[in-house]
Parts: sequence; structure tokens; C-alpha cells
Amino acid sequence: MRLLPLMLFLTSLTASPLLLADFSPQEWQSRVATQKNIDQLGHLYIEFLLEEDPSMSATLGVHGKGDDASYYDRRLPDVSAGRIALNNAARAFLLEYLAQIDESTLSRADQIDLHILTQRVALDQLRMDQLRELTNPMGWTTTLGGAMAGLVLRDYAPLDQRLQSFGARCSATPLLLDQVQALLQPEKVKPTELEKEIALQRLQGLTAAGGLYDKTLPDLLKQSGLSKEEQASIQAACAVAVTRINDFAAWLDKNLGPREAGDWRLGAALYDEQYALQMDYPLDPDALLAAAEEWLVVKRAELVSVGREIHDAYLAPEIKAGTVRRQSELDDQQVVRDIFTKLSEDRSTTESLIADSYALADSITGFVREQNLMDLPPTSKLRIEPVPPHLAGNAVAQIQTAPPFEPELESVWFWDLDLLAGSDDYLKEYNRPTLALVYIHEGVPGHFVQLEYSNRSERIIPRVFWNGPMVEGWATYIATQMVDAGFTVYPDEPWGAQLQQMVDDKLVLRSIINAIIDIRLQRSDWPEEEAVRMMMEQGFQEEGEARGKLTRAKLSSVQLTSYFAGQLAIEKLLAEYRAQRGNAFSWKEFNERLVGAGSPPFFAIREYMLAAPK
Repeated sequence: MRLLPLMLFLTSLTASPLLLADFSPQEWQSRVATQKNIDQLGHLYIEFLLEEDPSMSATLGVHGKGDDASYYDRRLPDVSAGRIALNNAARAFLLEYLAQIDESTLSRADQIDLHILTQRVALDQLRMDQLRELTNPMGWTTTLGGAMAGLVLRDYAPLDQRLQSFGARCSATPLLLDQVQALLQPEKVKPTELEKEIALQRLQGLTAAGGLYDKTLPDLLKQSGLSKEEQASIQAACAVAVTRINDFAAWLDKNLGPREAGDWRLGAALYDEQYALQMDYPLDPDALLAAAEEWLVVKRAELVSVGREIHDAYLAPEIKAGTVRRQSELDDQQVVRDIFTKLSEDRSTTESLIADSYALADSITGFVREQNLMDLPPTSKLRIEPVPPHLAGNAVAQIQTAPPFEPELESVWFWDLDLLAGSDDYLKEYNRPTLALVYIHEGVPGHFVQLEYSNRSERIIPRVFWNGPMVEGWATYIATQMVDAGFTVYPDEPWGAQLQQMVDDKLVLRSIINAIIDIRLQRSDWPEEEAVRMMMEQGFQEEGEARGKLTRAKLSSVQLTSYFAGQLAIEKLLAEYRAQRGNAFSWKEFNERLVGAGSPPFFAIREYMLAAPK
């Protein structure tokens, strides 16, 4: 049943003669204009996105079209001026068409899907028109790296077929970079300093020794059944691609490097427009900021209180040795710092981090089952790997979950080991209790589990265009629920539960401060150093972690608010749900019903959750 939407989608592609030839935005518009079914309009927009950016094929899990099983896998985006204009017109046409649909004639489920689709199309239009999507060099390194890495990340098709697609994309790389260079050429294009810096780092990483082209490709070719001639052809095409990537990196450094940098701050008006479309959330930025500032006071006080409770017992040897004073003699900051300084000694190295992450799986999944919090998918579907070069330099940990049209495939969680190795402060942050909560957040029962459930949803629009606050909020909320239920990596220590609670409080403080700094930095001229000071003093972060988050806040907008926003909404919903269910409430029912809703915005989740159970 989980493959049925994919089968229907591919059947519809095969049945349409318009799709057997190259995509025509004008013909696509004529098909939109005759379509009344909301679900099929969602399929049409997915098709449009794949034609606009075929590098998304592995992310979505749609690789072919018609009789060509690798149609999208072999292609890269066409970003010539003419094609961009056609794409923009086609997107605007769809947005106008969606606005004319009479919602009163639709079922409630279709009304929600129409809303989600409209929000997504409008957000994509905003990204193209005002958020510099096409003139951000860092974005193109992600597109190119993702296009190539996606072909070898998972075994979704025979190796020979994927390698042939790899070679075809190598052949298409010079033209793509010629077009991107033309987009970046005008003097009015002003990427930020960080965008230029990280784009260059990622390009260099993409072609570095031991990387995708230098090692992964030759190793896979040796394992393939391709003839020597076919292998040589692929290697030749990819050698040309590598040369062009290196030339593009040199051009970027020479031409964009000295150019006056653009401002990374969006300003209030543009930020609020992006926030409204991307978050689709009941609170506006000012209201969310006010809520975050309230939570900051409460959670910080809770962390300090627990710290004072265990400080002297936990640090008794250090107090006896005279290297640490008793908590009664210290201010709040030092009490917490003392505990986390000792806790940081129990941490992984970059060499052991991935193995240590895997090692936590049994205790975490065992606790979920023991507490009957929810049913879990097999953790064998979750891999943990070093981050590929095209995703490096932004976040310490991230996950690529199973594609919505290939839900049977693996999810892959990435650690940015080079970023962690760049500062000892980073690794101090990721002590063993923190590592466990990161596993919970990224893996079980966080993102991996939530999106496994979401991929079972019959509604394709929320499954593909999922809501950020729901996804990030779930992962943040469920970690706190686990700790509240008694999870700790130190079950045999007298202060084990309190240490785990302090770590969770600190991570919740991190998500709260993420929202505060994102809103303040992007909407005003709030000083960068104030943000760092808040993270270190109010959030007890190491300086390396704080400055890394500042970098992320300058490279993105709005997304950092989604963690706190989602947890806040889930906590409110939980209170309503418990009151409604009374003695019939169970964590298992609540959790599974919540993730079983798919990943729509919270107004739809609330309707679903508080409706009478069937």
C-alpha cells in the first residue's frame, strides 16, 4: 500500500503523451488548466519541480519518466535565461489557478492540501524572486553535489544503471556551470561573504582527493558489470566535469571573491513574508519571539535549579581536591559550567563519533519499547555517515530521510566531522548524554521515525511538502518526553537522571535561543556579538558551538525558528489532547496519532488530533 502513490504517479506519467518528449512549460500549463483534482495538481507540481531541477530525483524517489527509467537521473537543471523565464511564468500561472479554486466545493482534506500546495508554490516563487535562490553560489554547490551523491547514496536501482546516470550528469556539468556563471556574472549579484567562502570550500571538497569523483566513482566502476569501454567513457566525462568544477571554483574566487558582499540580513518585511509561507504557523514572529523569551527564563531557571541540586555530590572529588568550590559559593553560571565541564570529559572523538552513535541505538529503542511510547520501524533502515562535501560547513548533524516515493529505502544521518574537528569546543558540547539526545532527535524516535510514519500517509501533498515546525518540533519534543519518562545514559549513577535532564534543558535552551537569534538578527541590526553572548551566557554553550550557530543564522533564515515553534505547538496540543481523552489518554496513542497525521501545518494537525478517534 505504501508504494501505491508512486505507482499511480508513474502510471500517470506514462499515460500522458506530452511527457514522452522534452518538458514544455506551456503544455504543462494547459494540463494544469484542465485539472480539478487537488491531489493531481500536487502531482503536476512535483513533476514541474523535477523538470526544473532534476537533481531532486533521488530526494523525491522519482527517477524516470515514461518508458525511460533514468530520465531525471541523467539530467541537471537548465538555468538558461529563457528557461528560467518560462519556469517563472509557469509557477505564477499555477499560483493564479490555485487562487481561483472554490474551496467550498472541496472536502476538508482537499482544502488543507490546497492550502499546503498554495503556500509551497508561493514560497518557491518568493525564493526565486526575492531570496536570491538563483544567485547564491552556495546553493549551486549543494545542487551539483546532491545531484551526483544522490545517485550513489542508496541502492535504489542496479549499480550499472546509476553509474550510467552519473556519467550523463558529468557530461551535463560543464553546461550547467556555464549557465550558473552567467547568472553570477553581473556586478549587481552580491553574495554574502559566508556564501562565497562556503561555496568555494564545498567546490574544493567535491573534487578533493579521496572524494566522490576521485575514489567513490572508481571503486563503484570496479564493482560494476559495465564494459571497459563504458567505464572509460564515464571516467572521461567525469574528468571533464572535475576540470570544469575546478575552473568554476577559480572563477568564483577571482571574480566574486573581491566583489562587495551582499547583506545577509533580510529585514523585517521580507523575513515576515518568508516566515508566513514557510512556517504556516499560528504565531507571527513577534509573538513567537515573546514566547521564546518567556521559555528562556523558565528553562534556564530549571537547569540552574537541577545543577545546584547535584553540583556538590557530582563534583565531590574536585571539591575535595580544591579545584572546584561548593555551589553555595558560586553564581548560577559557574554552577552549570562546572557540571558541564566535567560532563564534557565523557565525549567521543571525531574518529569514534559514528560508532558511538550506533552504540546508543539499543538502549534508546529498548527504552521506547519498555515505556510503550510508540511502535518503531527497524533501525536497520538508518545509516550514519560523514557528511558529503556539498552539505558540509553548515550544521553539525543532519538527516536525509527515505524519499517519499521510495519509502522502503534507508534514511542517512550525517555528522559533519570536519566541522566538529575545527574546534575542541564543538566536541565538548557533544558529551555522551548529548549524543544520546542527538540520536533521539535525528534518529529514533525523532526525524527518522516521524518521517517513516509520514511516508505512510495517503495524502501526497503533506507527505512531500512537509511542515518544518512539525518535523523539527516533533524531534525536539520527543527528546524531552524521553527524558521526562526517565531515560538516561547513566541509569546506575545517583545523579544520572538529573544530568540527563540538564542536558535536555540545555538543548531546549538551544532551540529557544535559535528562534530568538534568527528573528532578531534577520529582522533588525541586532549585533552579532550579542547573539554569541546570549548563546554562551543564557544557553551555556561553548564559544565554538555559539559561533558555529551564528554562521548558520547568517546562511539561512526562518528555519532556526522551527524547533522551538514546533515544540511549543505540540506541548499546547498535548495539553488539549490530554484534557479531551481524560483517563483514556496514553502516550502511545498520542505519539502515533501525531506522527500518523503526516507532516501538515499545525492548524491541520490540531483538527486531526482533536477529532473524535475512529
